[in-house]
Amino acid sequence: MEEQAASHGIGENSPLGRIRMGQDHRRAKRFNVRMAVTLILHDTKNRLNLSDPVPGDLMDISLYGARLSVSHIRTGNCHLFYACNDDPAKVINLEVIDSEEGDRLVIPAHPVWFDHVLSEPTKHFEIGLEFLDLPEDPNIARLHAFLALQPSLEDSWLKRLFRLG
Repeated sequence: MEEQAASHGIGENSPLGRIRMGQDHRRAKRFNVRMAVTLILHDTKNRLNLSDPVPGDLMDISLYGARLSVSHIRTGNCHLFYACNDDPAKVINLEVIDSEEGDRLVIPAHPVWFDHVLSEPTKHFEIGLEFLDLPEDPNIARLHAFLALQPSLEDSWLKRLFRLG
């Protein structure tokens, strides 16, 4: 079994080809943030929004995606996760509004997982989104620059990076 796992590239850096639990094997560093956002289910083929906006809270973010908390996963007749997975033309637009400047930033994303967190009093949902724009896209850079200005980041690496740039 271990030889078979190693031959498929699973856990190649681990002794005997084992996957080490608890290790984070992400493509990019994640940053903890707390910020209100809006999720909008959008049909890219017909260029229309399919449901009412869903308010949420950004929990963490990387160059490739984000984790959010939402009070409900359904909006109207649509399920945020399943609607996108059933039809590739449907995406979730992550909308961030800078209340001071009045700027609106929209980043298209695809849901990759969701979880109903029953262990907390809010019994909220968490949803993982993968950005459809590449990390080099100006909107991703604008989002990270905006987040770097948020007080919830305090003196983080992300904030220091954008202070230098």
